[in-house]
Amino acid sequence: MVFSSAALALSPDEEERLKECKRPKFRDFAPEQKSEIDAGGDVAFHVSHNADPLTVTAEARGEKMKVNVVDKKTYYLVTAKLPQLTPGFARIHVTAKSAESKLESGCLGQDGWLLKIKGEEAAKPAEQPAAAQ
Repeated sequence: MVFSSAALALSPDEEERLKECKRPKFRDFAPEQKSEIDAGGDVAFHVSHNADPLTVTAEARGEKMKVNVVDKKTYYLVTAKLPQLTPGFARIHVTAKSAESKLESGCLGQDGWLLKIKGEEAAKPAEQPAAAQ
């Protein structure tokens, strides 16, 4: 057996900066988790006010969505339109960096929710072959 005593060590300054990282929080997703929505439909969510509004992003199935961010004093209201997606489930992935962060990485907050895109299901049950007589 071989054991390694290598450990990742941070300087006190780095530890202090990591403690100062207050990630943006996301809430009030609309439509709600696992709701059905038409392709191209509207989605909305709230982001905590410590987020940098210029860094808010949203995407569905890897396609970026154009977001509209409105300052509501205590939070940001974010709205967007879904891309024209094929029927099935799609995860809406949202991110934002903290405006107060002293870290170069920007102290990224991430979240998301799952929606069902309306439409005819692509996969239909296969027909059973007629029984041989």
